[in-house]
Amino acid sequence: MRPTGRGVVVALVALCGFASARLFGARSLNAVVVPAACAFVVAALLVARVDRPRVVRGPPADGFPGDERRVSLAVEGDGAVVTVRDDLGSGLDGDATVRSVADGREARYDLVLRERGRHAVGPATVVASDPFGLWRRSFADVDSDEVTVYPAVVPLAIPPRALAAAVGAAGGRSEFEGVREYAPGDPLRDVNWKASAKRPDDYLVTTYAGDGTDGRLVVAVDVSEGGDPGLAAVAAASVVVACLDAGIDVGLRTPAGSLAPAGGVATRRRALELLADLDRASLASGKQESARVVVRADADGVALVVAGVERSADDVLREGPA
Repeated sequence: MRPTGRGVVVALVALCGFASARLFGARSLNAVVVPAACAFVVAALLVARVDRPRVVRGPPADGFPGDERRVSLAVEGDGAVVTVRDDLGSGLDGDATVRSVADGREARYDLVLRERGRHAVGPATVVASDPFGLWRRSFADVDSDEVTVYPAVVPLAIPPRALAAAVGAAGGRSEFEGVREYAPGDPLRDVNWKASAKRPDDYLVTTYAGDGTDGRLVVAVDVSEGGDPGLAAVAAASVVVACLDAGIDVGLRTPAGSLAPAGGVATRRRALELLADLDRASLASGKQESARVVVRADADGVALVVAGVERSADDVLREGPA
């Protein structure tokens, strides 16, 4: 507990008034010193009686670099005027200071997710002050929350199902199943010219029962000495997300953990969390051998091994993992 800059000024004014009273009489003492001294003492008593406030934080949602998030803060206490300042992890940006009242009301501030990884939001420092702003008292809160920043995701240069087929996930053809609109990457031999003639603005391709992929793809990530785990995470996340969005069950193997092939939102989130934790560590060779796609990062850059053929990440990603 200590006086604020304003409190120091009031104290100096009171001292000057006391000195004037000694020189010019008691009227100066009554007019200046007594009100200033009373305000100074009353403010100190008010701040001294403040109970330790409790900060309740609404943690921000996980996201990707560049995403903006809003953090809500509520300070529970005895109604004192407070200033709350959250400590932010190194991968987060924002002005995490809000002024509120310790009566449970909600205040908010915005932050920007900047770097891949897991970053702390909090703990908070709460500074209580009196209504006059003469004294302040600081309280350190111990609770914090965590936000996960996923690696960035860029588009693939080839269709996800074509990537799955290239690594041996394609099934055989059986009987005719139907037609659908042409998508980039579909082979021209599958274009149904007769059906397309009836729709001059669109091309239709023939689909067969059992055609396409078997719906399963395992991606392994290996970061050796000199490799950049951030670039490897971008490449792996781009492949995983594109394949999941295409309806392919995806498994993931990293030094931090593994996921069995599956689909859905939960798999997407868990895969991105694993890649957010990716660090420079080698993956066991056995886990690489059984994976259909291996993302490999070393001192020469990032490459994807697809069906035993090594390709530069720029050949698979439309914009490259920069």
